Amino acid sequence: MLEKNLYEPVRNYLELRFRDGLTPPFGQLLGFPAITATAGGPGTGTWSKPDLCFVALWRYRYSPHWQLDLHGFEVKTQSGCNTESVHESLNHTSHVHFANLLWHNPNWDDTDPRCKEILDRCRRFGVGLITLASPKDASTYHIHLTAPRHEPSGDAVDDFIETRIPDEEKVNLMTWLAAGR
Repeated sequence: MLEKNLYEPVRNYLELRFRDGLTPPFGQLLGFPAITATAGGPGTGTWSKPDLCFVALWRYRYSPHWQLDLHGFEVKTQSGCNTESVHESLNHTSHVHFANLLWHNPNWDDTDPRCKEILDRCRRFGVGLITLASPKDASTYHIHLTAPRHEPSGDAVDDFIETRIPDEEKVNLMTWLAAGR
């Protein structure tokens, strides 16, 4: 399977399942997934483009302020994932708050040396790890490691949104931000 063939099923997972984990129990979440693998043009850098992202605008019920978080996802096929994939995901933290490696691995085994090495590197470098067995079945996605928060600069976040998010989604985001002010 080609990596690009995983993008749409992963996008669906982000919309249908991943977003549930982001919503505060009493708060609100406005958000959307986007395929960003080819956005931004060649000048944005080889490892600075997560394949997908989830833009989350959220707040606690009694908070007067909204929080904007960008979750990046580097997608890898079963054979295409290695330790370099972890470093590629880590590089995304220059633009996103949460970096994740999403690996199509139907044969995940906690005792397998390759699985252990990828998990250990993700833990060491602050990268979330999600595996999936069947791309179209959201119930087969498993979060092994939740990504810790990173703090990219505000300019980097703005640049990411400007260069990688589709125009229609940017309009929606600006509308949400204006309504929350």
